[in-house]
Amino acid sequence: MAAGKAGKKTKAKPSKVGGLLKKARRALDDGAFEELETLCGEVLGIEPDSTDALRLLIQAAFDRHQYSTATLYASKLVQMCPEDAASYNALAGVLILRDRFDAAGAALREALRLDPNMRLALDNYARVLQAEGRWEEATEILESLVAADPTSAKLWFSLAHSRHFPASESPRKDLEKVIKKGKFDLRDQGRLYFALAKLHQDAGDIDRAFSAFERGNERQAEAIVAQVERVRKGALRKSVAATEKVFTADWAEGIDDPEKSPRPLTLVLGPPRSGKSLLEGPLSGHSKVRHYGELAVLQEVLSQLPKEVRDRYPLFVRELEQEGRAQLRARVDSMWGEARDESIRTHLVTNPGNVFHVGTFMSLYPGTRVVFCERDPVENTMAIYMRWFAQRLPYAWAIDTIAEYVMLYRRLAAHWEGLFPDRVERIRYEAMLEDPDSNIAGVLSSHGLEWETECADAEGEVADPAKLGVSGSLGRRSRVNPAFARIGEQYAAYRPAFERAVDVARAKVFPASG
Repeated sequence: MAAGKAGKKTKAKPSKVGGLLKKARRALDDGAFEELETLCGEVLGIEPDSTDALRLLIQAAFDRHQYSTATLYASKLVQMCPEDAASYNALAGVLILRDRFDAAGAALREALRLDPNMRLALDNYARVLQAEGRWEEATEILESLVAADPTSAKLWFSLAHSRHFPASESPRKDLEKVIKKGKFDLRDQGRLYFALAKLHQDAGDIDRAFSAFERGNERQAEAIVAQVERVRKGALRKSVAATEKVFTADWAEGIDDPEKSPRPLTLVLGPPRSGKSLLEGPLSGHSKVRHYGELAVLQEVLSQLPKEVRDRYPLFVRELEQEGRAQLRARVDSMWGEARDESIRTHLVTNPGNVFHVGTFMSLYPGTRVVFCERDPVENTMAIYMRWFAQRLPYAWAIDTIAEYVMLYRRLAAHWEGLFPDRVERIRYEAMLEDPDSNIAGVLSSHGLEWETECADAEGEVADPAKLGVSGSLGRRSRVNPAFARIGEQYAAYRPAFERAVDVARAKVFPASG
């Protein structure tokens, strides 16, 4: 009888765990991160060594730009499974997202030692090679991987973006067959259509490229439909209005002396594809500037606070007394990963989501400066629409929601500039393309820093999009190349739809007074 009871209990456990994991995956798709954490906590209570639960927690942390938390989960996964190649690959994936390519390469070499044929690890290793400028080696790996596994959406996406594929060399017909015959979930369908769009664009077939972009966006929007609908119902507009209501001129007059800021920060902000990378590369070359990248340390600290406190954000920040601010600052300081270096005059932070947190940063670090990157709103919307994002950004998959996000970003930029006119500046994307050095020199001057030759555009590497087929250089500093900004010219026939969307969004975000 005892054996029978034990057998039933053992049989029931995996069934319960499976159900919890299924709910957790659904919560991830819906952006219900707190629910996901609760469900994964239950799974780990039953099976402390559940790698599935840890992987979901890693993905959730990643989606919220909580890269330090994702790294901790991934490191725990490696500790739990030291002989598991997939665990090292998961850690490498997070490290790649943090631009820590040396550490990622080490983790991948261990993964490939354990499993020399692990395709996902080889795919990630190709990204490390690209970051090192070894494009041909990376493409060779990806071509062999796709040949061995022609139904992998991730591999096809990596291959399509590994280099430029002229029509005579394009594998797009093969990819079309894969899409037509394969059975893929919505997210993988979206990834495949974005890969196909890239191949059509390389071949100069713009109409087919745009059609593929449309299908890719539709699939991804459908995969996270609950999050997309929340944006359409005004979730972002409410967040912006709440931020404006809390952080007012009266509040700004009462913050501490900027000269006493314990860790000088510069928030380089702007919607995706607005030109932040054009700034951060040259600025980070300065000897008195340290680059923190897209670290979302504030968001990570806020996520760890009790729910009743989080629910009152950002209001509770305004209500904090000096001691409370010091305590919150200490928690944020612990996330930067290093002690304060007095020789560093400012630290660049480029996470675009920080536009909602400028007030909090000003409260904790009164010397914070802000640089807003701005691009023509129609072309910015087009550029986001034709870009695949690894994160489940809820606004990034439909023309109307992207246009609204771009306009809301401008509204918040105007709000912060109105409160801190002496510490906020704007850089036009088009101006950076025209004369990068003078714009960088201007930003440095506003920080009280002298020009250094390491900041010159000439110090970057030539990145020819006609050869690389990518926008950016994966952690390597590239030269400013106006050819990257040709999206409005290439897709001019489709511009009217984006213009209409921006006009509608502008009317929503900046309603006429009176």
